[in-house]
Amino acid sequence: MNERDFIALLRPLAGPGGLNLDDDAAVLTPPPGQDLIISADTMVEGVHFPLGRIGGGFSERLLRTALSDLAAKGARPIGYSLCVAWPRERDQTWIKGFVRGLADAQASFDCPLIGGDTTTTEGPLVASATVFGVVPTGTMVTRSGAKVGDDVWFTGTLGLAEIGLKVMKRQAVDLSPSERLASEEAYLRPEPRFAFRKTLRRYATAAADISDGLLSEAGHIANASGVCIDLYGSATKNADFGDDYELLFTSDAANQNELLKAAGVIGLKLTRCGEVREGSGVCVDGVPVTPTGYRHRF
Repeated sequence: MNERDFIALLRPLAGPGGLNLDDDAAVLTPPPGQDLIISADTMVEGVHFPLGRIGGGFSERLLRTALSDLAAKGARPIGYSLCVAWPRERDQTWIKGFVRGLADAQASFDCPLIGGDTTTTEGPLVASATVFGVVPTGTMVTRSGAKVGDDVWFTGTLGLAEIGLKVMKRQAVDLSPSERLASEEAYLRPEPRFAFRKTLRRYATAAADISDGLLSEAGHIANASGVCIDLYGSATKNADFGDDYELLFTSDAANQNELLKAAGVIGLKLTRCGEVREGSGVCVDGVPVTPTGYRHRF
């Protein structure tokens, strides 16, 4: 398969802004009164995704994790571009599975392909998705707005992705069949929390998605906001693994009932996991800790 063959496979995924993938550029015009939000994510086979798995799992995970960054900003997705470095002689069945995975993910979030690039490599597969979203002007949720006295919350359940990776690697886990499936889904198909975006924009003072672990993301918010994030010890189990792609956010303590009500309407679990205090860095039950989380080293 050559580059033109791959583009032909991708062409049905292109939205209007992608100009049918016939051009070297795309056109995006934010609706009036909207800001354009841009983020990017890269995955390397064997680092972010186990070797030997089907291509659809790789591409669906790539797009979903990239979109999670938009969800943390309170944005609505409108499109993405894709860059892929293919190992030479990659099986065409794997490549077609990769395209099907993209199709499934983008259909779930109404987020069409608008362009990108492809090349070959002597190393492992590397793919990058740049995602585009919109928010009402001036309403993007940043990491820098946490205030002393705010509550700290996270969405969903942490730790499932760590178990899911063990399942995929065929490591021993004591789970029922349904639990095994749920954990594997959490790793392969993380759910960007777009259904919560309006609530996040209304009530959150700061937010991040939990890609590198709870402690690490709390550290990002603390550093950006110039405060101390004090987490409850009972909430810090599985605090360093990451890959859950849930949301960590801060909000005025007066908003507790409104947050829980809004989350209940969409069936989203919320956990109050700490408080924002004066100081710096991250504490657990008042004791300073050094967040680690996942770090790429080079």
